[in-house]
Order: sequence, then structure tokens, then C-alpha cells
Amino acid sequence: MEYILSADEMKSCDEYTIRNFHVPSAVLMERAALKCVAAIMHDKFNLKRVLVVCGSGNNGGDGFAIARILHERKIRVDILLAGMPSHMGPETKVNYEGCLSYGIPVRSSVKDDEYTLIIDAIFGIGLNRKLERDTAAFIEGINSFKENGAKIVSVDIPSGVNATTGEIMGAAIRADMTVTFAYYKKGLMLYPGIDYVGKLMLANIGITDESLSEVTPLLKCLTKKDIVGSKLLKRPDYSNKGTFGKVLIIAGSESMSGCALLAAKSCFKTGAGMVKVVTHENNRQLISSKLPEAMIETYKDKLDRVKLAESVKWADVTAIGPGIGKDSIAKELFEFAFFKSTGTLILDADALDMLKRYKLTLKKESDREIIITPHINEFARFAEMDKADVLNDIVGNTVDVAKTYNLTCVTKDTRTVIASKTGDCFVNTTGNNGMAVAGIGDCLFGIISALLGRGLSPLDASVYGCYIHGYAGDLAAAKTGKPGLLASNLINEIKTCLEAVDE
Repeated sequence: MEYILSADEMKSCDEYTIRNFHVPSAVLMERAALKCVAAIMHDKFNLKRVLVVCGSGNNGGDGFAIARILHERKIRVDILLAGMPSHMGPETKVNYEGCLSYGIPVRSSVKDDEYTLIIDAIFGIGLNRKLERDTAAFIEGINSFKENGAKIVSVDIPSGVNATTGEIMGAAIRADMTVTFAYYKKGLMLYPGIDYVGKLMLANIGITDESLSEVTPLLKCLTKKDIVGSKLLKRPDYSNKGTFGKVLIIAGSESMSGCALLAAKSCFKTGAGMVKVVTHENNRQLISSKLPEAMIETYKDKLDRVKLAESVKWADVTAIGPGIGKDSIAKELFEFAFFKSTGTLILDADALDMLKRYKLTLKKESDREIIITPHINEFARFAEMDKADVLNDIVGNTVDVAKTYNLTCVTKDTRTVIASKTGDCFVNTTGNNGMAVAGIGDCLFGIISALLGRGLSPLDASVYGCYIHGYAGDLAAAKTGKPGLLASNLINEIKTCLEAVDE
């Protein structure tokens, strides 16, 4: 697990490290420069001619140190000064003067076809205002170097990206790689900022978790290290089908069959012990032929309330929503699930619109375990917000809904955000644009349901479920390509993801 910090949280960590652990700012700056150079060398950028663009703040100080280190390694490097020496702090000025002493050329203008690599050290994470027109034009001018084949590496954050929100402050460097220090920054993980980052490298410069003593980061993310060898996901040898949970999936309607099959199949592939599907009679043959492992209970013109009550009572997890529709039978199915289920309840799609009627009930029932998995439009309807306002602060809005309504909220977007009723919050970093296709959400619904059945908490099931879902999508895209990726391709890769648990 990695923390993701806002600009203010990162600044607090820097100051705490300097003040309490007596690590001078100049030492942190030198370590940052060394890590950037190491990352550049590792990725084998063309170093025939390097330009370091330096502002007058600490980010510029990192840039000056990088220029000096490259010069020491006999690499031809120039500096383009994008700030005023009179505005430099002491550490930045020392590194600037060091470059002058080494005779590294400091230029006021350059040609855009001279350089193979541009190092962006103009603005750091402290930028919080819109750039003036001339500065925005200067940044776009640096971006234009790419037209002649130059690559760009940004130091800590692409200049012009707001480190807390991901907002573009008028213009921003479009990096091929960003080397960020100590912790990920929120603006690097959220849109639109993430579009400017390129390959993201996290570099340890000696600021450790001990420096979080005065900071409680709101946001976190999983990494592959959390999956490999995970005790949460490991299956015990002494077990039977009941060990891994009984999941009831209520999905599909007369003209919607695929969602029930995709959800149930994903659930089994993620390791659920038993899966029962409640769906329309029209879907029986499809599910029986494609997934004979599933139990099936169907309805046609009306529900068998006795059988449905038995199924809800049987289940450890009740999952309802995909494709159920909004007719009277769908509403009856929803009310059975909402009022009769005793295990964890997960709601998606059509069930979310019905849930809006019971907001007051949710506020009162703090002990109940419920997960909702809305996409942005569904979230906006549930929260009664404009879509644009949701996207302006997807993290804060997800946390607010989760805490207000005593549930775990999985807000599905290009970067999915997961928050618990207690305010714990994660952003998912796996997945790709090939997953923007019908049925993919049904797979996530099934994956999370399976993990709940296997005994994970609602938050863990949601966080690990989103990671596995996106990771499977990435594996599928590597095989099929992103265009034309199907939900069935993703399901086939769940097994590969979970095999990493035993590595």
C-alpha cells in the first residue's frame, strides 16, 4: 500500500523530516537529483544533448543539481533559466552557482531542434494559481520540442499540474516520464493531471513514514506487492465450498441476460464457493449452458416470494442490480434484498436508483454492511449533484457519500475511488481505456461479491476487487489490444491475477 499526498501534506512531511530528523534540505535536494539521474539512465533516454529547464524555486534547485551531476558524468548539458536568481532560496542558489562554477552554459533562449532530452524543473508541487499568459506560452513552447523527437522528464511533477487536484493551471508540461519523490501526489493520480505524467516513477529520498506523524493522508492505493503473497486473498488448504461463501446474484431481466452471466462467472473465477443466480426465466438456458456450476432460480410474471426469501436467507452475500430493470418485479426484488438480507449487500446499476428512496434509512443503520458501485452518472443521481461537480472533487465527494450514508462507495471512473463509512479512501491505479465497454462493470460486481463471500471486509473486498479487475483488464489488453477488448477476455485473466497470491 502506498500513501497519496496532497501538496500541503507533502510539504508538512518535508518540513518534519528537516526539523525532527535533522536531514538538511540540501541533502534532500541532492538525493532527489541523484534519483532523477538514475531513473533517466535506467530508461536509456538519448543523452546526446540535454536541456534542463529550471525555475527559481526548490524544483529548480533539483534541476540545477541534476545538470551538475550530468555534467560530472561527461554528458553535454545546457540550462534554460525560467526564473530569477534574485528569487532563489539558499539551497537552490548554491546549486545554481555550482553550475556556473562548472561552466555549464546557462541560456536565455534555445533552438527547439538542438536537444534530445528536456528535463522539466520549472514548477514543483507548490503551484496553486493559474499561470500568466506568457508563462503558459513558455510551457507550451517546451512541449513543442517533442515535435522534433525530444523526450521530456519532469522532476516531481509536470510543471503546470496542480499537485492536489490534478487541475491544469493554464498549461502543463506533457512528460514522457515523471520522477516523483517520497510519496505519490494526488494530482499525479487523478484526471486530468495523470494525462501529463507519462511513466510514473516513485523515488525514495529519505522521507519515511515516520515523517507522517503530523499528517494523516486521506488517500492510498494498492500496488502489486499487496497482491503477491497476500494473506487476505490466500485460500486455506483445510476448506470446503462453504468456506468461500454463498453469493446470491440478482441480475438480468426478460431482455437482459448477459449481465447475470458475466457477474456470476466473474464471481466463480474470483473464488466464491457457491453462486446462485436469481433472474428471468428467459435467461435460464444461457446460464445453464455457459455456467453449469451456478444454481439458478427464475421468475416470469411474478416472484415466488417463499423461494426468494429462502435464497436471501441462504446467502452470505446478496448482490443486486445489473439489468434488473425498473418495473414492479424489479422493485420487489430490490425490497427483498434490502430488507431481508442479513449478510453484506452490494448494489449496482438499477438498484442504485431504487436505493435513493431509502437515504434516511441508510443514515440510521450504521451497523449494516452495504457496498454501492455507481459510475459517475449514477453517483450524480444518487448524491443529487451535477456530474461536473462530482468530477471536480471525486475523492472528497466519494468520502462524503460513504460517511453520510454509512456504506462503502465504489465510484467508478477512469480512476475509480473507493471510500468506507469511516472515511478510509483508496484510488485504484490499474485498468485501461479498453475496459470502456459493456459488461465490464458486471465483472467488477461479481469480483467484489466473491471477495465478500470469501470473508474480506467491505472495504478490502472493494479495494482488492477493483485492483484485480483492472489488473485483469490490463492483462487482457496486452493480449487482445485495447480496441475490441471484451468482458469475457477480462474474466479469463482473473485466474492469472490471483495466481500471484501464491508467488
